[in-house]
Amino acid sequence: MAIEHSPSLPEPLARRHWSASARLVWQALVSMRLAVHLLLFVAIASIIGTILAQQVSYHQYVAQFGPFWYRVFADLDLYDVYRCGWYIGLVAFLVLSTASCITRNTPTMLRDMALPKRLSSHKFLASRPEQAEIRAASSSGSLDQELAILRERGYRTHALAGPDGKKIILAQKGRFYRLGYIFTHFAIILFCAGALYNANLPLKIREWLGSITPLTNFALPLSKIPQKDWLPANNSAFRGIISIPVGQSVNAMFELIGDGFLVQRLPFTVHLDHFTITHYRNGIAKSFISRITLYNAHGKLLHSGIAYPNHPLTYDGVSIYQTSYNDGRSLLQFQSHSLLDPELPANSFAVRVGQKLRAGSGNYELTIEKLKVNNTIPRKDLGLAERPGHSMINVGPIVRYRVTDRKTGENWIYKSYLWPLKRHGESFLLLAYHPQRSGAEQYLAIPEGPKGGAGLFLDYLGALENAAAQGANASATVFRQTLKQVAAAHDIQLTAQERSNFLRASLIALHSLHDYPLPFLVTLHHLDLRWSAGLEMTKYPGMQIVYGACFLLVGGIFILFYVPRKRLWIRQTAAHQLRLSGDSSRNSEDFHQEFLEITEELRS
Repeated sequence: MAIEHSPSLPEPLARRHWSASARLVWQALVSMRLAVHLLLFVAIASIIGTILAQQVSYHQYVAQFGPFWYRVFADLDLYDVYRCGWYIGLVAFLVLSTASCITRNTPTMLRDMALPKRLSSHKFLASRPEQAEIRAASSSGSLDQELAILRERGYRTHALAGPDGKKIILAQKGRFYRLGYIFTHFAIILFCAGALYNANLPLKIREWLGSITPLTNFALPLSKIPQKDWLPANNSAFRGIISIPVGQSVNAMFELIGDGFLVQRLPFTVHLDHFTITHYRNGIAKSFISRITLYNAHGKLLHSGIAYPNHPLTYDGVSIYQTSYNDGRSLLQFQSHSLLDPELPANSFAVRVGQKLRAGSGNYELTIEKLKVNNTIPRKDLGLAERPGHSMINVGPIVRYRVTDRKTGENWIYKSYLWPLKRHGESFLLLAYHPQRSGAEQYLAIPEGPKGGAGLFLDYLGALENAAAQGANASATVFRQTLKQVAAAHDIQLTAQERSNFLRASLIALHSLHDYPLPFLVTLHHLDLRWSAGLEMTKYPGMQIVYGACFLLVGGIFILFYVPRKRLWIRQTAAHQLRLSGDSSRNSEDFHQEFLEITEELRS
């Protein structure tokens, strides 16, 4: 039975095949076209990473771009460009290509910059683009006057041995112009090396291999996360965020990875001593500053300083940036007023954002959802005249809370304004509300009395209900007399204008109460504000490499653009005859003009 063998190349042919393949790979690596395309792709990706905010909550991306584009950008890893696989691969391949170019061309360039000892042939001089003949000053072969002229123009001269044994003078400047090429290519390698170092490749490899898994429960407090899920403090690079209330300390932060996070232990403890925020006259935030103190694990003071936007506090290679601010568990004082019996005294209670409580005899549940301290809106939205340069107004702190009917499950969203709004000489307490499933917002403006608060209006409302129960008709006389009685009970003296303003505002509020859905009012009465500073902490040791690469790149580009190599050869062809040859690596027109000037000087 015959056995068939698969055909194979003879060993010498196989070696030649592999040699040809390796040569093709090498030629592709050192190709200028490949390097330019790689550099272009890296630049485009870096621009995307600069424009698109990196490593923020995925909920913010969904809100900004919508579900469709959020998924497209997520599949392309654009939310963490500088540490995604394809970007790291591009950078690594660019390093390989650039290093191959330097390996191939540097020896030749070094030889080109070295001072030659002899000239190979006169044919080389004859091929130079600039040629001229002049009369020698003497027939002895001494070229002292000619060399002095060249040295005054910045040329360095030395003697070469010609192919016929005669001496040839080489004058040149810009001999080290090839360093521009070497510096720029080394700078690209250093840039890429710094980027790879900052990408924390060991952590990315562990993530790719599945040895670490990001956590997804963002509601879990830092104290509840097991220590085994914390990354060590000696990580080569990291970038994360943390929110610290004033007076508290943390020794870790959250590093966002995809739609989850990792807990990065810090090499020190961060204590927020104080937080200050300043505003423009229209209420927009002007600047916010955090005073920070750093301690080691034993409580020893390491460093203290301030951080404010674009001016981080840096210690031991870690930069702490001030990025945001928010509520730090401020204490909110509310007052609840019954609309079924308005003359009952107000019920006061204190809560924090996120807490829930019962209201309306336990039939309703009230959830404090959000506090926003500064709220800037156009003045025209309040019917106020615009001022030159001040079209906005700060209406102060607003708290948002949700009220749920425990029997029907119906929800309403409320916003209570802490500061009274002033309009046409009258002050109002403002409530905004709408059903949770509807965007149509309605307002209830309650007029304040001279002593502030909603007490005067609610007592007036209760007195009107009592008058109606006793058979009084709705008339201007009843409204005025009832207000006079209530004001006297509160020991309040109202002028005729104040009484007229209050009556008009009360009638508008009474009309608005017909559509009000709840049997009680809950208004924000006082705010014990406690700030929390949002800090971003980064450790990018590769930045030192990048800074060095910047200087190297600037130096290389300067040499490439402004330091051309210029060469002149002078040889004596007859007793009183000199032959000049010259060339330049760039700017041939400028060199031609300079060559003509040198020739004229030598002739004179």
